[in-house]
Amino acid sequence: MGENERLTKIGDALDRLITVDVKARGSIPILYNFAREKFNEPLTMLAAKRLKERVTKRSVVLIATGWPDRPWINPAIAELDGPPGAAALARGLHIGLNAVPIVLIEQQLTEAMKACLTGAGFRIMEAPEAVAAISSPSPIHGCAVLPFPVDRQKAQERAFELIETFSPTAVIAIEKGGMNEKGVIHNSRGVDTTADMAKVDMLMEAAAAKNILTIGIGDGGNEIGMGTIGEVIRKHIPYGAKCQCPCGGGLAPATVTDAVVPATVSNWGAYGILAALAVLSKSSAILHDPRVEARILRMGADAGLIDGMTGFCIPGADGMEDGMHMAMITLLSGVVEAAISPGYLSR
Repeated sequence: MGENERLTKIGDALDRLITVDVKARGSIPILYNFAREKFNEPLTMLAAKRLKERVTKRSVVLIATGWPDRPWINPAIAELDGPPGAAALARGLHIGLNAVPIVLIEQQLTEAMKACLTGAGFRIMEAPEAVAAISSPSPIHGCAVLPFPVDRQKAQERAFELIETFSPTAVIAIEKGGMNEKGVIHNSRGVDTTADMAKVDMLMEAAAAKNILTIGIGDGGNEIGMGTIGEVIRKHIPYGAKCQCPCGGGLAPATVTDAVVPATVSNWGAYGILAALAVLSKSSAILHDPRVEARILRMGADAGLIDGMTGFCIPGADGMEDGMHMAMITLLSGVVEAAISPGYLSR
């Protein structure tokens, strides 16, 4: 078995795990199958390869997340799908590629994001301190959390500022609402959620213009990056072509990314990428273990993030409590361990 064939088989195994349609919602097989066909290779492995190629040691990676989930009550109510994945990505890219992670989220969600990152083992710092910490002679693992504007013009200005200041080598959006062709962001029910969502599309556009790697991760088809398969979403996903708001433009996002990873739970998409990166790097430490997963989820819930399906402040996401998410880490870790263990090719 050649190396490319081996990585394809491993990547397909990882992709299958993170796209198991546990709740039988029906959308993830559609999103995944069309994206897999478009890129013609496993999506987790593709994203991991591009990260490994483009992210240089001590460079900054920007990770955007956060979904205000009940903004008609309070925009500080947000779901626990997204921030844990962002925290895990920050940890894995820091360990595996020696990157400096900076996480972007709505102003009112910064403290909850910091809790998830602390659960992943980071010391929360100001951004310049996190950049300096990567070169510390004594180990200290720093991460910064910065607010990103909900106003479109301010978001565009902030995007240029971040790229100019930090020269990031990659920008990743996970479970982040994407604007359709009319500039409107929708939830999965086709309802306008534009007002309280940080306009990360502006950052993706600015990054693309500078040839910075962009990756989108999502689970419903309305997230940044899903514009890569926008026509499929308009045809096959409820409210994809026609939403329930006056814009009438549907929930299919317009922004495309260099790689896109649909997953049953957006957090799982992040974990799948890290598992693939662990295989490429031959380092199982890149993917966190179930105990760390439980800690991230618990600290996020304790900070007020909710399960978006049940509405409860419990350590879980998309209607599944922490045990299911810990089990996913265990399964992904099993694939990684088998792939990097001696004698893999001979079995």
